[in-house]
Amino acid sequence: MPAAIAHGFAQRYDLPVPLGLYLAGSAAAVAVSFVVVAFFLRGQRTVERYPRINVLAVPFVRGFARPMMLLLVRLLAVGLLVLVIVAGLIGNPDPFENIAPVMVWVIWWVGLAYVSGLVGHLWALINPWKTVYGMAERIARRIGPAARGSLNLPYPKRLGSWPAVILFAGFVWAELVWPSSDTPFNLARATIVYSLITWSGMFVFRKHTWLRHGEAFSIVFSLLARFAPTEFRVTDREFCASCGSPDCRSTIGECINCEECFERASTAKREFNLRPYAVGLLTDRPVSVSLTVFTLVMLSSVTFDGLLATPLWGEIARLMLYSEALRPFVLVFQEITGDAISAVSTIALLLFLVLFQLAYLSFSALVYGLTPTYARAGVTVGAVACLFVFSLVPIALAYHLAHYLSFLLIVGQYVIPLASDPFGFGWNLFGTRLYLIDIGIVNARFVWFASVVSIVAGHIIAVFLAHVMALRTFRDNRAALLSQIPMLLAMIAYTVLSLWILAQPIVETG
Repeated sequence: MPAAIAHGFAQRYDLPVPLGLYLAGSAAAVAVSFVVVAFFLRGQRTVERYPRINVLAVPFVRGFARPMMLLLVRLLAVGLLVLVIVAGLIGNPDPFENIAPVMVWVIWWVGLAYVSGLVGHLWALINPWKTVYGMAERIARRIGPAARGSLNLPYPKRLGSWPAVILFAGFVWAELVWPSSDTPFNLARATIVYSLITWSGMFVFRKHTWLRHGEAFSIVFSLLARFAPTEFRVTDREFCASCGSPDCRSTIGECINCEECFERASTAKREFNLRPYAVGLLTDRPVSVSLTVFTLVMLSSVTFDGLLATPLWGEIARLMLYSEALRPFVLVFQEITGDAISAVSTIALLLFLVLFQLAYLSFSALVYGLTPTYARAGVTVGAVACLFVFSLVPIALAYHLAHYLSFLLIVGQYVIPLASDPFGFGWNLFGTRLYLIDIGIVNARFVWFASVVSIVAGHIIAVFLAHVMALRTFRDNRAALLSQIPMLLAMIAYTVLSLWILAQPIVETG
């Protein structure tokens, strides 16, 4: 959808106190939380045991988890995927008269991220690419042994999650830079291309192997769902014996959030549990370098999106556009993107993603330098970076909540009239075609205070998680505390930066 509608307001909010006081207060809150956590959280912390309630034990809830009910939900998701493609290909080219843009950018990308982080891993249930391929596999098995559902080639370990990193970086570029990102026809073509890539990966390496390593959105939503207060488990560990995932079990052997095992298990062997928020981020498995990079791309991309709405970005873009040093690069990317502004934005995005990675690596190096235990154990700076990266997921979720709240509440209303006329042909299937968008459903004051609460809370939770991870690594509290000082400084700086970026299009600062 157009950027002005996606992230802008017709009104601005005059803060009751200077912006600097909000920034200082937020930074102080994060710092104080570090002191409180350090004082009360002592000793080595385990991550495997936490309170949980199996809601499938409730007969009413269990009725909704029957295979037929789940199949209907999956088929609905497949239908929506088909709707987006068909609407994009044959529907009205106006993004406000076609359901494809609002379904992709608002309901799916923004809305499902909210659901994943705050409720649970819904994408594991409704992923239409997985559903369609699963149907194709079953058809192949019925045809006979000669029909192969997959080549089942061994997945190269060195590839890790790099295919997903590349695909997600391309998606970020499409969202933030691509001039035609809201054009229904181009969205449909992009969806078809991604579908073919996904199904090809599943055919070559097996369905679940590609979902774990190459399907970018399965990884995005699963990372956010680690924060969520729900999980799915398989109680029979025999399923894990033939599971292709190397990390479907925790160190105590419990199968948690493994899609492959859960899919194969009978209803009686499944659990769907309520649990405390964020415990899923305290993984006891090593995080790969590729997944670390993926997590940082996820966080930095939404920050860059916020930067695009600031006056500072206008100055940066102007300097880059007329920079003699960057001119050769601008010309190269202009040939690809079609215009100079998109070329500059592409270069800026690439630089920002790389600089963000380097900044995190630098703070990880400081952690490494302050804790000789790492050097004595032969641990590298890269391993330190991988160790703490999941503590950043609450920050990514918080920024997503803060940055896209108005987008979801205002632009998301377009789904109401478009549900009656998805192709823009003048239909009125449900009598909602003439629904008027209520831009007053949210105001700048509400957005600002919601942003402050979200950002500060996300950073405080990140401080807590990082400290638990440090306590798990070190035997003494002093070493754990010392190791977290650089991360604390990074989180304070990022709190201030995040709120400053979010404030630019919302509040009066002078």
